[in-house]
Amino acid sequence: MRWFLALLLCFVTLDMYCQAKSSYYQEAYDEIVGMLEGKSALSVKRAVFLAEWAFYDGKVDYQVDFCNEITRISAYITRFIGANQLLKYKTGKNIALNDYFFKPWSGNNYTPYRYDFQVDSDDNWESQFIIPLLRTHKGQCRSLPWLYKILADEIGAEASIVHAPRHSFIRYRDRDNFYPEDWVNLELTSQQIQPEFWIKEHGDIKEEAIKAKTYLYPLTQRETVANQLADLGFGYYRKYGVYDQFTLTCSEISLKYYPYNPTALIIKGKSLEALLLKHLEKNGGFADDYTDNVDKQLEALQKQLEATYWTPETPELRKRWREVIEQ
Repeated sequence: MRWFLALLLCFVTLDMYCQAKSSYYQEAYDEIVGMLEGKSALSVKRAVFLAEWAFYDGKVDYQVDFCNEITRISAYITRFIGANQLLKYKTGKNIALNDYFFKPWSGNNYTPYRYDFQVDSDDNWESQFIIPLLRTHKGQCRSLPWLYKILADEIGAEASIVHAPRHSFIRYRDRDNFYPEDWVNLELTSQQIQPEFWIKEHGDIKEEAIKAKTYLYPLTQRETVANQLADLGFGYYRKYGVYDQFTLTCSEISLKYYPYNPTALIIKGKSLEALLLKHLEKNGGFADDYTDNVDKQLEALQKQLEATYWTPETPELRKRWREVIEQ
C-alpha cells in the first residue's frame, strides 16, 4: 500500500506541475502540451519557436524574429512556383523548396543554406535553432530540416522529419517517379538526395530499428510536435545543466505521443536517475519504496530503449556523417 501511495504521489506531481526553473519553460511546456492534447491546433512552427523563446528567456518575439521572415520566404517560394510553372509536377512545391535552399536566388539574397562548419553543436546548443539560421543561412542537421519542414507546412508541401542515428533529414513521397525509390530522402546538410540503402549503411541502422519506427520513419504532425517537447526538455538541460522533474515530465508526455524516440527515453532515464540521487541525499542513502519504484521504472525503461534497436553514437559514426557533409 505504501508503494502504491508513493507511485500515486509521483504521478500526481507530474500532472499538477512540472517544476521548471523559469516561467518561460513552464509556459512553453503548457502550450506545447495543449497542442498535443487537442486543446489548440498543432503547429510545428509555434512549437519550434517556443523552445527557442524559452532558452532565450523570452527575449525574442514570435512575429518579429520568427514569423516575418518565414512569411516572406513562403511568399517568395509561392511566386517562384508560379513563375516556373512547377505545379504541373506533383512534387513541384518540393522542387521549389529544394532550389531555394540549395541555389542562389534573389529570395535568399543569393546565399544558399549551408552546414555551419565553424560551430560545434555539442558546444553551442543555439546552433540547432531556427532564429539564427534565418539570419545567417548556416545551420546544423537539426535546424536545416526543421526550417524546411516549417516552410513546407506554410506552402502546403509534403515533408516529414525523419531520424537517423544522431541525425535528421527530410522525406517526402516521389509522386512524380523522378527517382528509383518511393521516397525522396533529402539531406539538407550536404544538399543531396540519398538512397535508403546508403543511409542505412552509413548510419549503422538495423532493419529492426526501421520496423520499430525508430529510424527512417516519417513523423506525423503530432509526433513532430511531441519530438519538439522532448527537445524542449533537452534544451532546458543544456541551459541549466540539470535533469530534474521538468525534464522528466517533458520526456513522459513526449513519449505518450511519440513512444519510439530513443532521445526521449534517454532523457527520461537520466531524469529518473537524477531524482533518485536527490532522494538518496535526503534520506541518508537508504532503499525505500521510492527507490524501489524508480529502480523498476529504470529497468522497464532499459527494455524500452533496447526495443527501439537504436544505434549509440560512436566517434566512427560522427566521423562518417561529417565526411558526408564535407563532400
